[in-house]
Amino acid sequence: MDAPALSAERQQELDELRSRAYGPDADIDRDADALARLIELEELARLDAPEPVAETGRSAPTDTSASSAGGPTVVILDGEGDPVNSAGPVPDPEARRRWWRRVPLWAYIAGTLTIGLAVGFAVPPLLPPHPATTLQQVPVAGAPLDFQMYGIPASSPVRYEPFHDLQVWSAQTENGSTCIVVTTDTGEWTGAGCAPEPLDAMADVTFFAGMRPIDGLELPEGSVLRFLLRGDVMEVWIAETLEGA
Repeated sequence: MDAPALSAERQQELDELRSRAYGPDADIDRDADALARLIELEELARLDAPEPVAETGRSAPTDTSASSAGGPTVVILDGEGDPVNSAGPVPDPEARRRWWRRVPLWAYIAGTLTIGLAVGFAVPPLLPPHPATTLQQVPVAGAPLDFQMYGIPASSPVRYEPFHDLQVWSAQTENGSTCIVVTTDTGEWTGAGCAPEPLDAMADVTFFAGMRPIDGLELPEGSVLRFLLRGDVMEVWIAETLEGA
């Protein structure tokens, strides 16, 4: 009779590896070399296994003595009479799924925080920008702004809350356009713009070297202060250039 493929030393090694794979403290999933060795020894054990019974659905006669890994050796046959599983104790299906229970709590928390931070950094670029502030309509005090002074044939001016020391107005022209005029508190023209429906009226104030400073608002040269009228609300947008660019 041929010598068995598994020596006593190999059988002991196989038992230990099976314990690491299917036992209550299974850790072989973290040891690639041990897992490869287990597969190799399982194959040798299969070669040592006695010929299975040819009757479908029956178990081949095997040594029913319990091994150190626990449980008798069983070989399940398929419809062709071939063994379905390799020789050795039938592995506990739950044992392969117990590894996640051994993951420490801190690992779950760290993973959750990592995903949260990744989403947090990814979402802001997807969100639409928002205006720096909004200005509401206020009652006209004193004489209203004369748009004709700035070459704009508009009437019925509407005043908004001031932005720093800038005064903001809007009015309708005879051809249906809406115009915005931005002045200093002394009436000096700063910016203006008109647009017919359905466009929103817009006026830009561009910062340049030597311009009259705006009280409390220091922006680099080339920056833009935009006034955008949406309905009854005047939005204020700020786009800054890089310092020294």
